[in-house]
Amino acid sequence: MWLLFEEKPKRPDAEVLHKALVDKFGDTEIISSGNELSSFGIKKYTVSSEDGRIPAQIIMGNVTSFEQNFISEKERTQLRDVENPEEFLRRCHYKMVISDMMSGLDFKSRTSLLMDWLETVVALMPKCIGVWIPTGGKLISADFIRNKQIDDEDRFVCYCVNARFFNVVAGKEMLVDTHGMCALGKPDVQCHFHTLSPDNIVNYLYNIASFICQSDEKIKDNDTIDGFDGDEISEEVRWVCRYEDSMAQPMRPVIDINPGKYSAGNRE
Repeated sequence: MWLLFEEKPKRPDAEVLHKALVDKFGDTEIISSGNELSSFGIKKYTVSSEDGRIPAQIIMGNVTSFEQNFISEKERTQLRDVENPEEFLRRCHYKMVISDMMSGLDFKSRTSLLMDWLETVVALMPKCIGVWIPTGGKLISADFIRNKQIDDEDRFVCYCVNARFFNVVAGKEMLVDTHGMCALGKPDVQCHFHTLSPDNIVNYLYNIASFICQSDEKIKDNDTIDGFDGDEISEEVRWVCRYEDSMAQPMRPVIDINPGKYSAGNRE
């Protein structure tokens, strides 16, 4: 997770971070407090090691320069969560990376750890103006995180998963997919369609992504879900789910949603 800055920020020292982490997580230990790397053990979450159970670790890197070519032209075509993304990115001159390390946690615990860590650092660093998630190609404003108006269980999808839109055959075939789920071991979702509103399909796939993240029930091949009848979702319309390789790069496993009479391309 990259924190983006217009002006070079002062990196919080380890003691300030430690106090904030104790407030957020409870019992926390400082593992490293160097000027270029800080790491902490979060005792609320433990993982197996050769020495038994140890706390999951989170890390903060150093402030470095942010170059405009760090985000590719292709990625820039899919930035829809900030106003005027090109102008927004031109304001960004510095970055700082935060992440977990060797967490070994289950999906729900790991996303909770990471999203709490992200919210903690963004709150501590008022000069942060944006967050870039390379694994999802997602750019959001830091104020969106600070002004949190979403439930905790929706944070990973809202902050880290990007629903992308592609014109496969101009005006005839379209593709929407999610990008960012596979980074943490969950399948992304795609839908190849015609006629339907792309905005409706974007929101639809975000809802499916949230279900995948929150539910212990796994979607299986040939399961069916409610689909669209025109602009409305109908329980009478059943769309079939199937595991496939993604149509869009990066290549990864996805759940393909077959939109029935709105399906595009050749399907078996």
